[in-house]
Amino acid sequence: MSKRILVISPHADDEILGCGGYLVHQRDLGSEIHIAYATIGIKGDPMREICRVAEAASVCKRLNASHQILIENYDGELDMVPTRFFVTQFDAIFDSFQPDEVFVNYPSWHQDHKKVYDSAMAALRFRRGFMPKFVALYEYPFVLNQNIHVGGGLWYHGITDSMDEKIDIFSLYKSQIKDPPSPLNPDGVKQLAMVRGAECGEKYAELFYLKQMVR
Repeated sequence: MSKRILVISPHADDEILGCGGYLVHQRDLGSEIHIAYATIGIKGDPMREICRVAEAASVCKRLNASHQILIENYDGELDMVPTRFFVTQFDAIFDSFQPDEVFVNYPSWHQDHKKVYDSAMAALRFRRGFMPKFVALYEYPFVLNQNIHVGGGLWYHGITDSMDEKIDIFSLYKSQIKDPPSPLNPDGVKQLAMVRGAECGEKYAELFYLKQMVR
């Protein structure tokens, strides 16, 4: 069944790290996918911004997804942006796109991730206008050692049949791939998926923290 899916991503690569396998499945089902990147690029480094914007465009093309960048060149500095700016942006996206499902980053201790999480949750308050029926948080490798209580239930999605394509798509973010022991490389992504798969009886899986589901 096709859906309208909104992914809120602090940076260009978080969305694939967290829910790339799920998005591949939804693309194949004909779902409409929209990715809202909080920021792409670093102040004073225009070539890196151009590179990352191009990488994100390639990723979205693979997912048949539309996308937008909320503010440019604030990588690492989103805590300096007023929360109201992001809440207003997210409010507008919810009302215009009217997603069936919303995926938000797990907060973590990274200042950008915390700002985006807090702003998205504020926008998802009980509000007038359109209210999404399904909201979940996706994780990324660095949350494994951060015991931040976010509440809600756990939801696993098996990605054994989309694991290889998830890796292929993540590899389009060439500027973001780091050497081990960093987990930001194909092996690190696969290892996390193996851990989550072992927890739910799959070879590979993605873990989501369920915040809201209305049936």
